[in-house]
Amino acid sequence: MRLDVESLRAFRAVVDCGSITKAASQLNLTQSAVSWKMKRLEERLGSPLFLRDGRDLALTELGIELLVHAEQIVTAHDDAVDSLQRSQLEGTVRLGINDELEADEVASLLARFRRRHPMVRLRVRMGLSGPIAQLVSGGDLDLALIQVLEPKSRDEVLWVEELRWIASPTYAPDMSEALPLVTFGPNSNYRNLMVDALRSSDIDHYIAFESESSAGVRSAVAAGFGVALINERGVTSECPSWEVPGLRVALPTASFVVRVNSRSRTTAVRTLVDEIHASLRVDA
Repeated sequence: MRLDVESLRAFRAVVDCGSITKAASQLNLTQSAVSWKMKRLEERLGSPLFLRDGRDLALTELGIELLVHAEQIVTAHDDAVDSLQRSQLEGTVRLGINDELEADEVASLLARFRRRHPMVRLRVRMGLSGPIAQLVSGGDLDLALIQVLEPKSRDEVLWVEELRWIASPTYAPDMSEALPLVTFGPNSNYRNLMVDALRSSDIDHYIAFESESSAGVRSAVAAGFGVALINERGVTSECPSWEVPGLRVALPTASFVVRVNSRSRTTAVRTLVDEIHASLRVDA
């Protein structure tokens, strides 16, 4: 079992602030990112950390015990970082990131990397996983944080998520008519998954809205344009999970991976990979 520092930092903030919403604001993260961290902590520990009574949060016995350790671990980590953060590492790192990662979480990670290694120049590009992966294989990027359905042998898996169909809470389609779809566009693996699953189940459908950003997809779904496929972390109260009536095809899982160009072997690249692991990896 592994308890990562950033999840413990988020846990401490939730306890201090009394709510996930306030903790997210304090940490400059989205509410869904903090909720996800709490969910993963509870899954790893195998027991709830909070007793929820309406909007009030109270710690369970396990939560009280974890808080003591969280204070010690986060404080020790930050003290070590403060004393070691300014390295003499130099170079340029070209990083690609997938839009479905939590932007605030990745931004915080990269900000810490820049503080610790001020002489390393970061060049970051955000986009869909498919095009970003092509830039890595072509040598235009040194490494990428992307989402794939089938990891390659050299990929370093950070975590695995279920895929979910989502729809507006008030969405009630007439299944005798074509099902409207909201997709990430023709370059997205999700679009192919959606279309193949619906075709295999003989469900008529059409593309109603396309956006290459997860925010755009969720906004369109919340507005009632249609249904979409998204990673589990992207499920929200505005876009809850939805079961497609008559669907006969199970969905695969999605792996979030670090993919490094085989020709990018600099110390700066390896250092960033190590810091990505420390902040984002979820051990099974």
